[in-house]
Amino acid sequence: MERPNDPGLTTPLGPLPDPGAPRPAPVPSRRPSARATRAAGAPPGGPPRLGAALRAGLRHAGGSWRPLLLVLSVQLGLALTVVAPLAGALAEPLDHHAHASALAGAPDDADRELGWEAGMHPGVWRDLGRQQEGVFSALSLAFFWVCVAGWVFGAFAAGGFLGTVGSGRVRLGAFVEAGARRFGPLLRVGIAFALAYYLLGRLVLEAWAGSVASDEHMAASQGTAFWGERVREGVMVLGFLWLRLVADSARAHLVLTGRRGALRALAAGVARALSPRRWALAALVGGVAFGAIVGLGPLSRLFAGTGTVGLLGTFALIQGAVLLRWASRAALLGGLAALEPPSAPRP
Repeated sequence: MERPNDPGLTTPLGPLPDPGAPRPAPVPSRRPSARATRAAGAPPGGPPRLGAALRAGLRHAGGSWRPLLLVLSVQLGLALTVVAPLAGALAEPLDHHAHASALAGAPDDADRELGWEAGMHPGVWRDLGRQQEGVFSALSLAFFWVCVAGWVFGAFAAGGFLGTVGSGRVRLGAFVEAGARRFGPLLRVGIAFALAYYLLGRLVLEAWAGSVASDEHMAASQGTAFWGERVREGVMVLGFLWLRLVADSARAHLVLTGRRGALRALAAGVARALSPRRWALAALVGGVAFGAIVGLGPLSRLFAGTGTVGLLGTFALIQGAVLLRWASRAALLGGLAALEPPSAPRP
């Protein structure tokens, strides 16, 4: 005969709970609450807030001081390929000039009596241009290729900065490895950015300007043509900023997802560049860096007319401005990486 299913038969024996005993405290859930998530800076299931992304970018720039010095050294080496031949070509005529001390920034009494002030005289510079015409022509071509090399190196540096996000104090080896691993896809993104900006320039500065040039110059108000040019320049500036944000968002998407398709990353970058949070991040980082670089300009007046000390001081200020620019680049890329969707796999 089958035994009936009596749940009472399987109940373990034990004392009944005391109704007056205090209840045990509830076990906290491992999932963070919405309040804790907001305190950490990220909304539930989404990317961090603007403040958290900005702090992440600044921390990444602060921890990347070794790669920043490496980038500065590479930029300085590229610049010397143009500056060193120019200095060698101009050294002999300037050193043997009758007013060499004034040209070097330290005029003597005889120079002041003849009206020579510190710095390069326009007439001397025109004479040098005629005498060294071949050197200037060759250096113009060299300067173009140096700019191309610097632009290509920018793709390598972007891959290094993005590939080391979240590493704390970034090692040079990790930076170089990350830059080399993602160099190809990021270079394709840079080429697409350059082509898009070139097309924008043709549309705005040629097609648009050509279609309204006659109307602007024939207008009754003399300021119509002036303000028309200013509007087109503003469109070019805004277009550059938007395309740059699209390209940087595409770079962050490529590196953090491990993909290699530049066109698909650019499509994702266009969608991400519509986010006000990314615009605010770029404006904050870029505005602070631009203000700091502009603030270095008046300091160069402190070294005017001080000879070798002034030359070294001006050189240090210029390198400081370059370092600030690259630090802001690392901070922006680090902040954009923090704003990527959390579903993207991190390297």
